[in-house]
Amino acid sequence: MPGTSDERRGFVRVPFNTEVMVEGEGKTILSREGINVSMSGIRLFTSGSIPAHGSSCQVKILLQASESRLPIEARGIVVRSEPGVLAVQFTEIDLDGYHHLRQIILNNTDEPEKAEKEFSTHWGIRESHQ
Repeated sequence: MPGTSDERRGFVRVPFNTEVMVEGEGKTILSREGINVSMSGIRLFTSGSIPAHGSSCQVKILLQASESRLPIEARGIVVRSEPGVLAVQFTEIDLDGYHHLRQIILNNTDEPEKAEKEFSTHWGIRESHQ
């Protein structure tokens, strides 16, 4: 259906169980709850004080890789900031992080074909305008 929130997001979103750290406005948030991630951003539940809507932040998605914790690091903008919920739109992510995030989406979605199609029609983390 045109105009649904999934279409506006541009990318498949998946729940993902890991630890996420968000730093912005001098605040650090650690969360393992309600994590929902896509190629364009992340949403999580938090009980702590959160950065204001529109503020810049750093996001680290901490992956468990054998004995070490491999982070996906991204810069972003807070697009939802309300009690208990924080959502960040990614504005920058390094190439390794992009590939790890892409694999997380493919491994956790019920619609891998849809996700692959989205990846092929987007450049980087933003929709291409070709």
